[in-house]
Amino acid sequence: MNDLFGVLALIVFVMWLGMGLIWFRYMKKLPVFWKNDNSNNHTIYPPLSVIIPACNEEESIEQAVTQLISQDYPSLEIVLVNDRSTDQTGAILEDLKVKYPQLKVITIFDLPPNWLGKNHAVYQGVKEATGEWLLLTDADIMFSPDSLKKAVSYASEHTLDHLTIAPNFLVKSILGNALTAYVMLAITFLAIFGKSVGIGAFNLIKRSVYQEIGGYEAIPLQPVDDMSLGKLVIQKGYKQGFGFSKQFITVRGYENISATFKGLEKNQFAGVNYSVLVAMGSCFSMLLLHVYPFVGLFFGSIWARTLCGFSVLTVFAVYSYLAKYIDTSRFYVLFHPISALVYIGIVINSTVKTLSRGGIEWRGTFYPLEELKKHND
Repeated sequence: MNDLFGVLALIVFVMWLGMGLIWFRYMKKLPVFWKNDNSNNHTIYPPLSVIIPACNEEESIEQAVTQLISQDYPSLEIVLVNDRSTDQTGAILEDLKVKYPQLKVITIFDLPPNWLGKNHAVYQGVKEATGEWLLLTDADIMFSPDSLKKAVSYASEHTLDHLTIAPNFLVKSILGNALTAYVMLAITFLAIFGKSVGIGAFNLIKRSVYQEIGGYEAIPLQPVDDMSLGKLVIQKGYKQGFGFSKQFITVRGYENISATFKGLEKNQFAGVNYSVLVAMGSCFSMLLLHVYPFVGLFFGSIWARTLCGFSVLTVFAVYSYLAKYIDTSRFYVLFHPISALVYIGIVINSTVKTLSRGGIEWRGTFYPLEELKKHND
């Protein structure tokens, strides 16, 4: 048994050592967008269209639109798409259009076949947009002053075709914040090994590039539309940028763990291409890499426990460095194995629910699994 603990500890240590070195090298290249950053006054700002698909967003849509309207950005166009809302979203958008005539409001009453609701809403919004650049975002994203200028300025300076930014998540509980840090860490590893990334909160892309990669017509039934869009950008040979927000853009996180499970139900199984084998493999990997080092501190020979200790120290170093990029604490490393177990539960829940239902339910519409698989990347 001690030999088994020793072998596991050695495998995990070598993997964390290798991944840690790759991760630190990657992170050093990434920008952090601060609330108080100054935009480049010498930048010539191209026409920008912000597209917001909204389905039952009565609690946040007015604040989001107001913050966008107040942006000091020349040639700004805001396209709001009311995607079959059943609450007061439609009425709020109509009131906002009266108050701000420059807004474009599109109302969708019916969803055509072979489309997810959000994907179709973005597609319709882009068709009405006229900007040289497109910002695809969500109805609950809050923008700091001049954030649009700063983002476009950065994209122009670095000759990017696509810029995606991870937002600040406003979460009340300690476990919720710890889980957010874990998810941000997971996203960076996905970006490293997947060679591409996309964050639904902030996808800034040249219109010409959007059209060249096929836009949302190329991913009509893809629940992880943001990541899929980012993948298309890289596959077609365009230049992508990825950064983090420090109060630059913010979004309210899920209220509790139950809401997190529900909110991510449609994404996780889709994210592994609806493969049970890959889903279970990812769960096993998370157990081995993110849970075992902490448990292994108390089992096996002294050298096995020492190796686990070095792995835990590597994770602590990663969290310490991650705090430079997002609003988090290095001490959330203490919750790291718990966060991993919660995330494993999220993946299993998504897999089981999707298979048992024979599909996913999103925005009040059911999508059969067979149809989703046909349109998978």
